[in-house]
Amino acid sequence: MVALRLRREVLATAAVWRIPGVRLGTLGSALIAAGSLTPAFLPKVNPFTHLPLLGQLQSGPGRFLATALLMAGVLLLLDGWLRLRPGAGRPGPVRQILWLWSAPLLLAPPLFSRDAYSYAAQGRLVDIGLDPYRYGPIWVVESYSRNVDPMWLFTSSPYGPLALQIQHLIVAIAGPHPYAAAVAMRLPALLGVALLAVLLPRLGCRLGHDVPMTTWLAVLNPLVVMHLVGGSHNDAPTIGLMVLGVWLAVERRPWLAVIAVAAAASIKVPGVLALLAVVALEARRRKGAAPSVREAIAVAAPLGGLCMAAFVAITAASGLGFGWVGSLWVPSAVRSVLSPPTAAGIGLERVLMWLHVPGAMDTTVPVVQVVAMLAGLVLSARVALRLGPVNPVRALAMVVVILVLTGPVVHPWYALWGGLLYAMTEGGHARRRRVVVWTTAGLVVYSAVDSAFRNGALALGVTAALALAWLVSGHDRNLDRVHDRERDQKTVTYAASAVARAATSHGASVPRWATPPSSTQPRAVLPGKPEQTSPTSRGQPTGLSHSGRPGPLHRPDPHQ
Repeated sequence: MVALRLRREVLATAAVWRIPGVRLGTLGSALIAAGSLTPAFLPKVNPFTHLPLLGQLQSGPGRFLATALLMAGVLLLLDGWLRLRPGAGRPGPVRQILWLWSAPLLLAPPLFSRDAYSYAAQGRLVDIGLDPYRYGPIWVVESYSRNVDPMWLFTSSPYGPLALQIQHLIVAIAGPHPYAAAVAMRLPALLGVALLAVLLPRLGCRLGHDVPMTTWLAVLNPLVVMHLVGGSHNDAPTIGLMVLGVWLAVERRPWLAVIAVAAAASIKVPGVLALLAVVALEARRRKGAAPSVREAIAVAAPLGGLCMAAFVAITAASGLGFGWVGSLWVPSAVRSVLSPPTAAGIGLERVLMWLHVPGAMDTTVPVVQVVAMLAGLVLSARVALRLGPVNPVRALAMVVVILVLTGPVVHPWYALWGGLLYAMTEGGHARRRRVVVWTTAGLVVYSAVDSAFRNGALALGVTAALALAWLVSGHDRNLDRVHDRERDQKTVTYAASAVARAATSHGASVPRWATPPSSTQPRAVLPGKPEQTSPTSRGQPTGLSHSGRPGPLHRPDPHQ
């Protein structure tokens, strides 16, 4: 069975290679990998320094050339993604495209961030018997500490015990090779991305969302390729386990769901937020309709207790304790201009300093950050209480997005925490879909310019940013408006004909949502739903019929 599934996956991957946009994105990833062999991503001591050609990319004109390759790769990746947008007469996007786009980056250095080098140093701390919640990478007096960003050399680890033990395992295997350990940090990230690629389309189908649009906006998102795969961030397994928990809750396995959520929180604490959706989904299942607050609390007590017990068990098994609680402040040590509260605080600080207000430099930004976090908590609680019982997954997406936007630190990959679920739940709305597209393009631009700046080629980065803006605006002007309106009126669920051919060639049945529409075949609509505006787009509870009574949720074909 496993061999058959693997063969189908390989055949489907080979089939999608025929699509021009797929080849364009793969070429972009290959150029990104080639352009990454510069000091912006490599440590000072690396295996490429003395190699012909590759070593020359790390200094002088070669460094500028590598940056140009990187910018061209980002352009092609974004262009390939935009060309794959679901539309009339186009093949539907499928997860196999992600495998092709990720392949060139597997052996590349950690991209657009040096966090993977910090992961390796923290794993080394555990390996030599030091507590990473008390000591920073500077205590590793060897090559493992040389590659860490200077900002994090003296800080303790803010990550959960499971993340540290995963890092410890990789370091133990890599031995005295810190660069190899940093590259190997991509392995758990790939596992998380695989969970996203497999489960997000299924979850979208199960809840009645637009599956091709979910695949395009979320699974194939360039930020997933650049930051989760390329950057090797432990956010990838965290988000993957969160989605797994939600999927298990939808599949009526709440006890396994909370264990998955506990594992996600054991990597990065925000993973515990998925418990909101798990509890609400289980409460809805038991009642058959939107539960009251009291009914949700009755379900939350045992599930929350099991989640806490699983988290404590993972922590005890790791032997690292709860030192992460005292290190939660570490990410906020940097002033992140992508964080709206921090950016507003910096602007207000400059004004107050110009007015010679005493203490403005020390207090303005922290005060604005605290006020924003409190406002975010209040707004998130309101969304969770009002929208959670009606549409749990959409509520989870909005809660995470709100907390990220009101938090003191935002990195481009932070947008994926709730952004992927938001892309799934809101992909059927044209305006919200365009928000996702433009946010993606903006963060891609930021990542490209930031890497060019670190390579001393800021002008090239700004040029690439302008080119990216032109590229996205050109695609935006050429959107199929008529087809957009059709997608908003119906839940069109189909996949690419390449996957359908790969499945039928082995005798597998093809689910209805995987059948592309044609002139002789009507568009596939979710079973049990009238061919009208989808409940999600009209704000009705997922899983309820238009009369408000519980309706059947569509289950995907077991062969898919």
